Amino acid sequence: MTARPHWSPPSRALRAACLALGVASVGCPANEGVDPPGDSFFYPVTLAASPTGNWLYVTSSDFDLRYNGGTVAPVDLACLRARVADPTHARCAALPNAPDVRCVADRDQPGGVVCEARGFVRADQVRRISPYAVDSAVARYPDRTRLYVAVRGDGSVTWFDLDDNGGLDCGAEGALGRCGDSHRVGTDSAQSPTAARLPPDPSSISVDPARGWVFLTHQSSDVGLARASLIRDGAAGGGGGAPVMLSALGSLSPGLSSAALLPRAPGSEERSTWVVTSRAEASLSFFQAYPGNATLRDSSPFVYRSAIIGVRGLSGGNNNRAVALDPDASRHRAFVVSRAPEALLTLTLDPANPTAAVVSDVLPVPQGPSRLVVRSVDGRTQVLVVSFDARRVTVIDPDERRVIGQVVTRRGPHQALLDTSPSQPFLYVVDFLDGALEVIDLRPPADPAAPGTYLRRVLTLAPQLPQE
Repeated sequence: MTARPHWSPPSRALRAACLALGVASVGCPANEGVDPPGDSFFYPVTLAASPTGNWLYVTSSDFDLRYNGGTVAPVDLACLRARVADPTHARCAALPNAPDVRCVADRDQPGGVVCEARGFVRADQVRRISPYAVDSAVARYPDRTRLYVAVRGDGSVTWFDLDDNGGLDCGAEGALGRCGDSHRVGTDSAQSPTAARLPPDPSSISVDPARGWVFLTHQSSDVGLARASLIRDGAAGGGGGAPVMLSALGSLSPGLSSAALLPRAPGSEERSTWVVTSRAEASLSFFQAYPGNATLRDSSPFVYRSAIIGVRGLSGGNNNRAVALDPDASRHRAFVVSRAPEALLTLTLDPANPTAAVVSDVLPVPQGPSRLVVRSVDGRTQVLVVSFDARRVTVIDPDERRVIGQVVTRRGPHQALLDTSPSQPFLYVVDFLDGALEVIDLRPPADPAAPGTYLRRVLTLAPQLPQE
């Protein structure tokens, strides 16, 4: 795109103010003149995988407003896995016009390599979105798969139809095309049957594909602004159509952070329930999506807070970040990372009451925990905690209350995602500060005395190779 001759960049003061807030608003414009990279990452914040496990969608936020938008980039996971297995693998043959894969030894991780991201990104399908994306989620419906990205910069959920070849359809034209207005939910009240708009400062997104609910939390500390919102995607019932904004809820706990969809309780099969953390108070909130009841002339769906409980027994408990469920549903528990204190919290859930939980255990974790993922290994639960400040991924056995191991990352580990392929247990971590995607090997060694690459960073996709 050619730079607009009438445009002038935001002032240093305005850019500094926007960065200090960490959010975009009407007064925080994007750089309208410089296109973002179409084959790498810059301030990546979130990632999501296709249900087939063949593609990873990495969203870059344009946090410093250097470019005229963020991007969503499809990464070829089959090629990435092949490169880990075979160091001589030289090209991602499935990518149109793919360059040769260029790699060098990772001088900070023995046995690891750093490769140029451009060799793994399907550049012709990279799409441009507004700045300050914060979270993403994928949902598989009966006849289509969709990706949703929560974006603070324009107050939207930008959505994409996905295909099995890494294609991203968001109404854009060509490589680095900007997603169309018809693929941005929440910006126009005229598109909503209830005249609702998406509230400011979205912080997390969670999808219930069985019902088509797209639930968002919002971090705003302004008591006059809504902090939870609900979108419905008709694709859950088959067919196409755009998602629609339905409901926004205010008068809630400040700083709502992360949401996890709970299993349906007996008698509540029609209602989806989420447990939500808060960065600003020692509480957990429970939200439910009400589907409406035409018989009672109450056909409009909405979201409501069904319960709130205090997080007690901790020195603080008022800065809780990510939440995730135990993959073993029979354990009826969830895990939360907290920064007050810096700890992993175990929550015991009541299977008969989807709005009840107690903190049953607390384990210390390295400085600055922000994200976590949970997996099952030979019937045992493992929690992997990402600590931004400490530059660590800590693997914990919550039942034995011990640390299995730690992985040293690059400068700014942020969101993490487990590989969905059972034969390829890798952890993918986006590095916010280095603009990189890190691949951590979770394959346990056959001989514990020879761990090999277990719990090591085996591959990093970077914007450029390090200088020799």
